[in-house]
Amino acid sequence: MKKKMKLIKLLILILLLILIDQIIKFYIENVNESIEVLSGVLRFTYSQNTGGAFSICQNSLPSIIVTNVIILGIIIKFMITNYEKMDCGTKVCLSLILSGGISNFIDRIFKGYVVDFIDFSQCINFPIFNLADIYIVVGWIIFIFLTIKYALKK
Repeated sequence: MKKKMKLIKLLILILLLILIDQIIKFYIENVNESIEVLSGVLRFTYSQNTGGAFSICQNSLPSIIVTNVIILGIIIKFMITNYEKMDCGTKVCLSLILSGGISNFIDRIFKGYVVDFIDFSQCINFPIFNLADIYIVVGWIIFIFLTIKYALKK
């Protein structure tokens, strides 16, 4: 019963992160202008990304979807089968990666593209991205640090 409650809490975290990203994307998609957040630095600009990370593989939706299904499936399977063995940090980082992946996957399935909106192009040359992308990157950074920490203990 205790394991089930912890698993439910993790599922709620994942669903909440997905919901936050999807609500912001919905709002940005329905605003017809850029929103200046921090003058000269950050604005929210609606953009459609038909590719993968950093817009690679533009217009190859079927291969991106297949890749997403495989990666998300591996993460879900790993989390379910190893839930008891994982520490809190691993659960959090994998939940972040999963949340971002699922949210972007939802966009790809229902829209054929991912909604991007975080735009730093006024001050640096960097692609527009979204909150789900941040979840994925932060999740991987935490995962790398945890892996290094674990390796150094051996």
